[in-house]
Amino acid sequence: MDILTYVETAPEDTAFAVIYYCMRALDQAGLPEEQQRDIFFDGPSNPPTTESINLTRAILAAIEEAEHMPIDDLDRKTAEAYIRNAGAAMDTMITRMEGYDEARGKELLRRMEAASLIAL
Repeated sequence: MDILTYVETAPEDTAFAVIYYCMRALDQAGLPEEQQRDIFFDGPSNPPTTESINLTRAILAAIEEAEHMPIDDLDRKTAEAYIRNAGAAMDTMITRMEGYDEARGKELLRRMEAASLIAL
């Protein structure tokens, strides 16, 4: 089950939102229901799109099918493996962004560190 295959053809903003929602759902796996928060709610000014909700639900359903259990019943090790999968999908999507330049980013971090603006 590779999350990237689900999101790579979606618009960039949708793909990033879907990966984030999936990570939220997986992070809550195993928590009592009363401690779980709505994975789609960030605030009234940022409602999820129908497309992102549907794609998130499709990915979570695929995970449930692959694991033969609901997301809430996943053990921590399995949930974390899917979280890493989602993180890898996010990393891949970022590298595909127009204007992405890893070398430029590393150089900027080097300069900031040299100027003591950040501590790495």
